[in-house]
Amino acid sequence: MLTAIYGECRLNHSFSWPTKPQPYSGTPMGHALEEIQQHLNQLRGYTDYIKAEWMPPCDFYLPSTGLIVEFDESQHFTESRLVTLKHYPTGWEVGFSMARWRDLCQQINAKDDEPPDRDERRAWYDTLRDLLPSIHGMKPTVRIYADDFRWCSLSEESAKDLETFRSLVKHLPA
Repeated sequence: MLTAIYGECRLNHSFSWPTKPQPYSGTPMGHALEEIQQHLNQLRGYTDYIKAEWMPPCDFYLPSTGLIVEFDESQHFTESRLVTLKHYPTGWEVGFSMARWRDLCQQINAKDDEPPDRDERRAWYDTLRDLLPSIHGMKPTVRIYADDFRWCSLSEESAKDLETFRSLVKHLPA
């Protein structure tokens, strides 16, 4: 669907962005990332969950729009993710409903403890995918919730399905 609407769609695209908060100290995100990391560290006591030196790949990247699209399954909705979302900078523009994502974290409350700090890792990298694009001149990351629709039932050859997709993913540009 993304290719049919936007042209080139890169799967598992990587960006050369550092994953630790220190390199961002001189950016608008520096303080926010340090604060988020502190709260995440305090949640369950894990402090060594930032394993990758550079950003792990995103789900989809649309070069024509400069947009990252993430497809979030239930394992993304954890207490760790809720902690990060609660500490995003006030008024920061994101490509999804913050209130809904926080609600889903509370409702689903997934746990993925293999390895033991897996929830913190996923929450941290999701946070970077949400907050870093803007400092690199990109649009806010759009997030799609996997259980919102039976996505594989849509056909890119159907005008009706394309319109259905657009209506369901409201934060994608027209």
